[in-house]
Amino acid sequence: MSKYFRPWNIDQTLLLPPNVQDFVPKGHVSRFMVDLVRESLDLREIMGSYVSGLGQPPFDPRMMVALLLHSYASGLYSSRRIAKACRERNDFVMIVALDAPDFRTISDFRKRHLKALGALFVQVLKLCETAGLVKLGHVALDGTKIKANASKHKAMSYERMKKREAELKAEVARMLAAAEAADASEDETFGNSDELPDWTVDKQKRLAKIQQAMAALEADAKLAAEEERRIEAEKEQQRQAEGRKKPGKPAALPSEEPNPKAQRNFTDPESRIMKSKDGFVQAYNAQAAVDAHAQIIVAQELTQHQARV
Repeated sequence: MSKYFRPWNIDQTLLLPPNVQDFVPKGHVSRFMVDLVRESLDLREIMGSYVSGLGQPPFDPRMMVALLLHSYASGLYSSRRIAKACRERNDFVMIVALDAPDFRTISDFRKRHLKALGALFVQVLKLCETAGLVKLGHVALDGTKIKANASKHKAMSYERMKKREAELKAEVARMLAAAEAADASEDETFGNSDELPDWTVDKQKRLAKIQQAMAALEADAKLAAEEERRIEAEKEQQRQAEGRKKPGKPAALPSEEPNPKAQRNFTDPESRIMKSKDGFVQAYNAQAAVDAHAQIIVAQELTQHQARV
């Protein structure tokens, strides 16, 4: 006797539920996100930014906020992946009510309202506190390294930049001299030409990029030296007011010259080389403080500085 299987009615026409919220079961986190945005969060700053009546009607900001909150809570951060989920996942289809925004709309909304979306974090914490989820009796702090969208091999130290700058200047000068000689020779044969050969362009661009990175490192070193002098001046004023003298020999003035080992990445200049469990990576340092009572995140920061213990 042959085995019977459940019917696979892939071609059968179906009627959708009368309410899109029926796409997900009761108690699903996506329903909580929708209720939270519609009933509890203050979105006046975002809503008030829409003043023009021109053009096509934009997506409801409440829907966009609920979509972003649910996406981040689900571990989706890419606008393209969120847009894909709006077409393929029932919880996302429910939030957008079968009217999915494209990835550019999602990305532009986040960029436009970045400051206001950050303020919503405080609102959520206050709601958690009201619900008794945040006690702040015991707070745990932990961090992780988030890899930058750049290779550590695209970073170069200030010392290496100076050497490479001299090498490129000599190379560009040699190329320009060769181009001038070639043009002079061709002028005698074909007439005047003011154009430089294409093969000089990349070296000049590379030199300009290295000089720009060197200038940024020099500016950082100058700011650090100025801050160090300011702090020392404040300490000296306090010592004079208290009638004390600084012990020991006078400290050397802070140098405005960058540390030869200071590095800058050409792809992502704000990222830094950091030590992680996978070795040294080009990354950012993410820190989060969590209330131990209900595991609610009460503070977070993304920095370019390595953790110090």
